[in-house]
Amino acid sequence: MMVFRNLLIGPAHNRNTSAVLWPEFHAQTLARQNRRGRPVGAPPKFTAEGAAVVDEPVIYAGLHEVHFGHLVAEIVPRLPQALAERPDLPLVFSRLRTDKRPAPSTMVCSVLDWLDIPRDRLRFVDRPTVFREVHIAAQGEHLNGPRTPRSYLRLLEARIAGNLGRQRPEGVAFVTRAGLDHKQGLHAAERYLVACLRDLGVRIIYPEALSLREQMQHYARAEVLIFSEGSAIHGRQLLGRVKQDIAVLQRRKGSEIARGQIAPRCRSLSYVDSAGGALTVRNRYGVNVDYATKSFFRLEETFAFFDQIGVPLRARWDRKTYRQARDQDILAWVFAMYDPAIEHHLKPASEPDFLLSQFDRLSLGHLKDRAAALIKARQVP
Repeated sequence: MMVFRNLLIGPAHNRNTSAVLWPEFHAQTLARQNRRGRPVGAPPKFTAEGAAVVDEPVIYAGLHEVHFGHLVAEIVPRLPQALAERPDLPLVFSRLRTDKRPAPSTMVCSVLDWLDIPRDRLRFVDRPTVFREVHIAAQGEHLNGPRTPRSYLRLLEARIAGNLGRQRPEGVAFVTRAGLDHKQGLHAAERYLVACLRDLGVRIIYPEALSLREQMQHYARAEVLIFSEGSAIHGRQLLGRVKQDIAVLQRRKGSEIARGQIAPRCRSLSYVDSAGGALTVRNRYGVNVDYATKSFFRLEETFAFFDQIGVPLRARWDRKTYRQARDQDILAWVFAMYDPAIEHHLKPASEPDFLLSQFDRLSLGHLKDRAAALIKARQVP
């Protein structure tokens, strides 16, 4: 734990800009936000002119995060230690400058309820404020950072001890993205994969359709827990150590999302080489929007993984049905990505030829004309 005096805290300009004017800003390491084992974020864009003043001691919790994965992976890791050492203090969250929704959000409430944090302890900063005494814990783990220490897991487990009761992990469960909109990124034909796995007795988990407590209960009672690569895996960070095997079906080649955080929590962790290429668009900065790609299964590697865990997927799989489902998903994804009302961070800024040129390389040339027609139909005159 660290203590700072007369600390200026305000609304955050964005996730990559600090909401705190730390003393000797660039020399701070533990107090600032860390990712991949190093401090990130630029100094804040506000000043102390006209700032409010708060005399009572507080715990600084971080950003009132609006993205589940970032909330769990970056904000929660400060809380178990802070609450263990200073259970008497309120928790202060900085608002995003553009965040106009009610605070705390439903998502934040569900996570803090899981951690047994009363809502009347929460404070939110939406204007520059000087706090006379601020307590802050170092992050117990970082987004894609080094291996999570056992000391942090013990603190977390103590915090959530009464939430689950006795668990006896058994069976296989698959945490799917098949219930999400195409623009949020998922494997082509993942819905077909879900249908096959369900027929084979695998429990299917749609996290977005469950309360957080229900998600945690489903995760904790699976002996083999499989994730379709995405933010849902960060939800597993809200649990401590469980005797189970965890696997991640990769959507992006070589991705090992949250390895350092998940491996200490389970018996084994593996990443299945199931990413067989993807269709992607570029944003206005010329960067591939890789989290919203339409990915394709490497079928043999996917079948081999399920063979290994005793699920005979290859015997259930019909390649003609798969190809039909894959092609439908590709066209639905193109239609979704070129919606004129799509969010600005997803909106394609590259010429359609950038996307269409990828079809032949992925042996999808038979869909190129239909995709081009969809793009043209969605473009605003």
